[in-house]
Amino acid sequence: MGSGPNSQQVRIAGVPEHFNVPWRLAVEEALFDSLDVEVEWVDEPSGTGAIMRGLADGTYDLATPLTEGAITAIANGNLSRIVSTWVTTPLLWGIHVAATGDLTEVADLAGRPVAISRMGSGSELMTRVLYDQQGWDIDEDAWRIIDNLDGALTALPAGEADVFLWNKSMTQPHVDDGTFRRVGVLPTPWPSFVVAVGERLRAEAGLAQSICQIAIARAAGLRMDHGAVPLIAERYDLEIDGAAEWFDQARWATDVGVDESMVADVAATMQRLGRIGSTPSPTALIV
Repeated sequence: MGSGPNSQQVRIAGVPEHFNVPWRLAVEEALFDSLDVEVEWVDEPSGTGAIMRGLADGTYDLATPLTEGAITAIANGNLSRIVSTWVTTPLLWGIHVAATGDLTEVADLAGRPVAISRMGSGSELMTRVLYDQQGWDIDEDAWRIIDNLDGALTALPAGEADVFLWNKSMTQPHVDDGTFRRVGVLPTPWPSFVVAVGERLRAEAGLAQSICQIAIARAAGLRMDHGAVPLIAERYDLEIDGAAEWFDQARWATDVGVDESMVADVAATMQRLGRIGSTPSPTALIV
């Protein structure tokens, strides 16, 4: 809760994954009270495409979308803007098929129907990166929109789609239980998550940056916390070993801000892959 009767309400959204646990802890610990804002955290399981729409229509004020999804959406007219990098390390995308099928390696996947959460999502954009790396042609008519991980858990075993890219650590339980087979891993060639703000907070850049600074400080505290791995494992239903592996390699930003050259590189990649009409200036994408 905010610290005053007239405190501003701020809705913050992100995927229900361990990358966002510092935000949840900061809300639970009332760390934003010092800013006189009433902060609500919202899990958005449908991913970055849904997050960017929520920022555009005012459902969310601030969010932690995937870097490539935020840049693509803003370059295509979304009025939100990037205020900071959030996770500086790449996201490891698991390349998944149904465990009961006969697909066993990436080379088997050319031309196979792909499951994506929605257009503009990381699962869609990173599928394009995969196809580009493999030199495959894309047939969007063969893609299936399945909304989220739960949709893929139904679609792949049912044969409604053959391929699904999703956060490797979050799908590990479904590899372990024999629902998915992971045939490869695709790291993002850039920092994985950013913080973006909708129109209202674009006009209050100082407040947005202060909110980010509190979350970044909480992430730094979590990095030093010996109880962090069990906490993450419990909250996100992960095995301790898997949570520890992720925690060892993941890094959050240490300062508020974003590297314009990184933004330019991602935008150029999305333009080359046909998702952005022309490459925008990085300054047009950043608060």
